[in-house]
Amino acid sequence: MLKEKMEQLGIRQALEELGYDYDEIFGGLSRELMEVYASYSWQKITCMKDGIRSHYVIHAVPSEELLKDHPWEEWFFQDNKPHHHVLFTKKQDCCDREIFIPKDDKEHPAKICGRDWYYYEDENSLPYLAQK
Repeated sequence: MLKEKMEQLGIRQALEELGYDYDEIFGGLSRELMEVYASYSWQKITCMKDGIRSHYVIHAVPSEELLKDHPWEEWFFQDNKPHHHVLFTKKQDCCDREIFIPKDDKEHPAKICGRDWYYYEDENSLPYLAQK
């Protein structure tokens, strides 16, 4: 399921190389949440912004059908600090930031480019749906 998918894609190893503890973040998910997150598209994408550890970001993007209710999430370290951004297609009460990702952007998954996103920086690294 999720663990196997993340291992096959090299996401588990990439998270741990960045400094995250995979089991601490994803080990406590319910079976239902594991299935939801296993349906996401998981990608490790190069990001050359200043201070990005190892020059990559881990992205978890739900299918187009789920995007109206489920966020896109990204994990990375910048300036030796872990970051977890939770991004939505529609403004949520928790969102305090907004960004437009251009269609031709190469540092984000193609699926999320060309639209506005509303987001917040989560204080912990647990997946958004696990905190609900």
